[in-house]
Amino acid sequence: MLGTHVGDALGMPVEGYDYKTIEANYGELRQMLDARMGAGTYTDDTEMMIGIAESIVEYKGFNGKDMADRFVNLYNPERGYGRGTVSALSLIKNGIGWNFAGERVFGGGSFGNGSSMRIAPIGAFYYDDPNKLREVAYDSSRITHAHPLGKEGAALQAFAVANAINLDPSEELDKQSFVSDLIRFVADEGEIYRTKLQYIKELLEGVPHKAEVINKLGHDSSAPNSVPTAIYAFISHSHDFEDSVAYAVSLGGDTDTIGAMTGATSGAYHGKRGIPKRWLDVLENGERGRNYIETLAEKLWELKAL
Repeated sequence: MLGTHVGDALGMPVEGYDYKTIEANYGELRQMLDARMGAGTYTDDTEMMIGIAESIVEYKGFNGKDMADRFVNLYNPERGYGRGTVSALSLIKNGIGWNFAGERVFGGGSFGNGSSMRIAPIGAFYYDDPNKLREVAYDSSRITHAHPLGKEGAALQAFAVANAINLDPSEELDKQSFVSDLIRFVADEGEIYRTKLQYIKELLEGVPHKAEVINKLGHDSSAPNSVPTAIYAFISHSHDFEDSVAYAVSLGGDTDTIGAMTGATSGAYHGKRGIPKRWLDVLENGERGRNYIETLAEKLWELKAL
């Protein structure tokens, strides 16, 4: 969860930049830049992640109405919410059921990465039960992103987090095996993810240029063009949290969300001790800031241990 916050905050100031612009100005971005709400602040990615964690802690599992209500109550337009999410939250606020609102967005549901970016608590909480993980990931996604590719992206990102939690960071990651596990997890309707994961296997065989990675995996705000990218950023730089998140952001495009998803998986793998202290120290730490996120994570763990 801290990894989500870090990646989100690192990527936010350069959201929408192309990789050449980032490279020309920063090389690989490794310091928290000032942003619209200050250095180290988070976007909707982390704000909605907090809502998921709060709801799971409160109900000891998934409760769709409560989670949707928390999204509505936490909503802060200054955090930079996507158009589809804003539409879904508006429908919920006006009385549409949590399990119907997402279907009304874009005439069949959004396949943006808005439900994937916030999914870390579900990946962490259901790390030992892939079937339940998929069920809850789908249900949490449909609140705002009801398209099958939106739901599958959320489930895949959650499973990447779960898979990382189950590994020992002191041992070298078997990268091809990690990807194979993800390929086996993908549902039939998520064929595009299976194709992208196969591209990752091929990219891991060399040291591809960023342009090739972007061309094959994407870097926009759709789930199919960002979830695999974040997975690649983690796996290709699995030895070091900082390297993985800095690389993710350096690809440009939807940098805050790709950074957040990479940070979630790399954080699940390395733990808090793997995150640079200079990044943690600058993170937003108000009412629902760094310390609060850490407390929520501890509550999830205590609940899991019951």
